[in-house]
Amino acid sequence: MPERRSVITVRGLKKAFGDNKVLTGIDFDLFEGEKVVVLGPSGSGKSTFLRCINRLEEPTAGEICFEDIAIDDKNIQEMRQKIGMVFQHFNLISNLTVMENLTLAPVKLKRMTLDEAERKARGLLKHIGLLAKSDSFPASLSGGQKQRVAIVRALMMEPKVLLFDEPTSALDPESIGDVLSLIHEVVDNGMTTIIVTHEMNFAKEIASRVVFIDGGKIVEEGTPSGFFSHPKTPRVKEFLEKVL
Repeated sequence: MPERRSVITVRGLKKAFGDNKVLTGIDFDLFEGEKVVVLGPSGSGKSTFLRCINRLEEPTAGEICFEDIAIDDKNIQEMRQKIGMVFQHFNLISNLTVMENLTLAPVKLKRMTLDEAERKARGLLKHIGLLAKSDSFPASLSGGQKQRVAIVRALMMEPKVLLFDEPTSALDPESIGDVLSLIHEVVDNGMTTIIVTHEMNFAKEIASRVVFIDGGKIVEEGTPSGFFSHPKTPRVKEFLEKVL
């Protein structure tokens, strides 16, 4: 078997906000093609972990590498083009249309001409059934529509890795299915992903590996079948008893 290639490597990651130690020492490898789902109680550090990977939060200590290159102030903009992120609250730009939201980054960063970007955006919007919303502003969209546009916006940059930070937690129940379906499709097409979620059934279906964070550190990890059926630690057993 060929050796798996680590795309993202995290060593000794710590993050504190003043006296509040949110991450207390995380070592983690994301391998090419993996679909890692991160679970844990609220306040455990899951979202902070994701935000540190693409330096939306500055780590207090530790090193994060993308394809063996340390992510630092000099290369962060380049790295963010390769590590896409989908946020809990969409983060669409309110005074730009859907089309403008999708084309802004690829054109500004000279990844595509405006014509190329609009052509790609139209194709993606058509695929998710929102082509008719091209000239609409985000305020006119439902939560589910906003999140699907946000996912497409991340795909416009053709990243090598996608980070999803609780992508359904701000949605009404009717919208969740559409968003999860689109994420499923993205993952099935081979995208390397880390997904923070509270959707347990989705986690079972989509993950190639489950990582459980509590108290700012990784407590347990394993395959979905092993994690959900045969948890190794009392903390994970306790968590699963409450959420399943």
